[in-house]
Amino acid sequence: MERKQFLTTAAGVAATIAVARVALAEPTPFPMATRGPRRSDQNLARVRHHLEKAIDELQHDQHDYCGHRERSIDLLQRARAEIEAGLRCDQPH
Repeated sequence: MERKQFLTTAAGVAATIAVARVALAEPTPFPMATRGPRRSDQNLARVRHHLEKAIDELQHDQHDYCGHRERSIDLLQRARAEIEAGLRCDQPH
C-alpha cells in the first residue's frame, strides 16, 4: 500500500470511528433520530462491514509504516467491537 493509500485509509478510519461514536451516542431530538431503530441497526451493520474490510486490507499490507499499520488495525478492531456491543445491547432481552 502506498503512502497516499495508507493516509486515505487512516482518514477513513478516523471518520469511521467518529461515525461509530455518534451512532452509539444518546438519541438527539433532531430529525435524524426519527429514522427508527431498524434503520440505525442497518447503518451500524454497514459501518461494521466497512471496518472489517479496512481491517482485512491493512492486515494483508506488507509495509508496517513505523508501527502505524498495527495501531490502525487495533483501533479499527476496537471500533468494530463497540459497534457490535451497541447492536447487542439494542436487542430485546
